Amino acid sequence: MFSWLDNLDKKRWWNMLIITSFIFAILFGAKVITIINPQAGFLISIGFLFVGIGEGANHKKVTDYHIGNIVFYNPFSEEIQGKSPTLKIPKGYTYKREPIFIGILFDVIGIALIIIGLFKLL
Repeated sequence: MFSWLDNLDKKRWWNMLIITSFIFAILFGAKVITIINPQAGFLISIGFLFVGIGEGANHKKVTDYHIGNIVFYNPFSEEIQGKSPTLKIPKGYTYKREPIFIGILFDVIGIALIIIGLFKLL
């Protein structure tokens, strides 16, 4: 049922923020959670959703490369058969923070919604 969660990169906090705030927005919107004011909880949840989307837009996925050679061995003898020219070998991904306009805009909208929700809570 939740097999789509297997493909999600759980090491990135903004992905978890998007999922949890979406779930809480649905619960507050349907008035399932009534411990606090549902309207304030909904605004805070939507605010965190916007912040998560904005941070996801502000982080660019970049491939890290290792510069080196590939050495070919003969499996039946211990001799080196050849060496490749210098290559850029991918070794993984990193996320570099490169803010873009839409990401900053979503962050500002999200923070504004969180502040409005906190004022409604009081």
